[in-house]
Amino acid sequence: MTMKRRKTIKKPSFVISYWQCLAVVAAFLALVGFIIYGNIASEYNGKAMRLTASIESGMNRNIATALTKENVTSQDIAKLKQQLLWHYSSTGQIFEVYYNQKKVLDSSRTMIMHYSPTTFDGNVPLYFLDLADLKYLQYFDTPEVLRYKAVVPIIDDVDDPLLNPKFNEQPVLEIGIREAYIDIENGKFIPVSVYVYDTKDSSLNNKITVDIPIDKDSPELKGYEHIVADGIERESYGGSIEGYAGSSAFYGSEAVSKNDYGIYYGYKCSEIKFVTFEETFKTWIMAGNCALVVLMLALSLIPASLLYNRRKRNYEIFEYRRKATDAMAHDLKTPMAAILSYAENFENNTGSDKREFYVSKISEKVWQMNKMVNNMLDFSRGENTSVVVKKTPIDIGAVIAGAIASNEHEITRRGLTVEFDQKEVTVDTDKELFAQAIGNLINNAALYAKEGTEISVTCESGKIVISNVSAAPVEDAEALKQPFAKGDESRRNYGSGLGLAIAENNLVLLSYKLNVKCEGDRFVVTVTL
Repeated sequence: MTMKRRKTIKKPSFVISYWQCLAVVAAFLALVGFIIYGNIASEYNGKAMRLTASIESGMNRNIATALTKENVTSQDIAKLKQQLLWHYSSTGQIFEVYYNQKKVLDSSRTMIMHYSPTTFDGNVPLYFLDLADLKYLQYFDTPEVLRYKAVVPIIDDVDDPLLNPKFNEQPVLEIGIREAYIDIENGKFIPVSVYVYDTKDSSLNNKITVDIPIDKDSPELKGYEHIVADGIERESYGGSIEGYAGSSAFYGSEAVSKNDYGIYYGYKCSEIKFVTFEETFKTWIMAGNCALVVLMLALSLIPASLLYNRRKRNYEIFEYRRKATDAMAHDLKTPMAAILSYAENFENNTGSDKREFYVSKISEKVWQMNKMVNNMLDFSRGENTSVVVKKTPIDIGAVIAGAIASNEHEITRRGLTVEFDQKEVTVDTDKELFAQAIGNLINNAALYAKEGTEISVTCESGKIVISNVSAAPVEDAEALKQPFAKGDESRRNYGSGLGLAIAENNLVLLSYKLNVKCEGDRFVVTVTL
């Protein structure tokens, strides 16, 4: 048969209790934080997806407007090109547009010119012209010009997820045209003199001019009209340089439709990249994590303290019971051994004249054991909070005098004197409990005072002080109030170690306070009423 090993209560450690509680609190708060984080992130991402879908839908409408025609002109293509570039600069989304099963334009980098000539009839037509040859962009890809680059976020409302302009690695340059060659019919132009201005400077004073060498006799200019701006503060002809360089792009979706004239048109586009939740709230997430850690560490102190104190109380009860058992066994073992020895001698010397001596000694030891048992019962009764306290007016001076008289034999035997000026001091208290407490305090002084010295007792309204010269120094006077505590070796040969403990229990029941201290070689007991 296998016996189960009995568990031993070990002395608790606050550090271990704290780490155990920290693990539980951390798991709970991490779960709560994860749920909150997941809900907020899900809402954010859903909002971003709805926003991007709405923006892409807007571009889809622009494409449909431009291509739902029987004859699509170069102006329709040039205007749509400008819209694609604006869209790309704002969102980083790349489009390829198809018409009649042919690719007609995409979001690749170019220069767009807005041309609004003055007419005699007062109309102000607006033409969109695309750069005739991408080779002219080399004059704008210089450090001096690129310092004027700008980004154009499409969403300015901070309550919405911001589309991320950083995904567009190409600059956006706002331009004004001073001089150029234009071909309105084909929607093309060749720049001659262009200024690039700083979009952050509303006065337009901060700008740089780029002049492009053009051979006026070049066959490339055939069919082009030469124009020069009128030179007013902000020239009438403007535009921008934007778009992506290269043709490699990831396309996540496409759409194909047929217009009213039976011509297929559509587009392929990449995904709109928006600022992720983690990037948008990076600072808040870091602060939240730090706050969560601090909260975990702080909140864990509360259950850890409760758990530690509970374990400490259990350990103290366990230790108290163990020490009490050891002390009772030790205290009872000595007189029992003496009784056994005297009984054996009495049995072996039945006819001798020592019988009376052995009987008296056995009786003395039985009386000593009986006193120990009674002390234990008194102590147990004092610890019982259900004890009924019956208060009546009593003269505590008379109670002290009675306690001194009860210990007269011990006082005389050890050559002690007692200094007590008896006064009538009346209080409402339980006479039995109070008398037992005072008796134990006087008895403690009589047992452990240095032989031939004086015991001083004073009784005033609200305070009783009992002091004596200790036979040996006491290192921890307060510890003597613990049950079965006997202090140094000089105190171990008397009593059961329950006198002060019983006195304190009784005084606590009476709502009084007992204080013990050692001032040099003087042992002082104070009862505050």
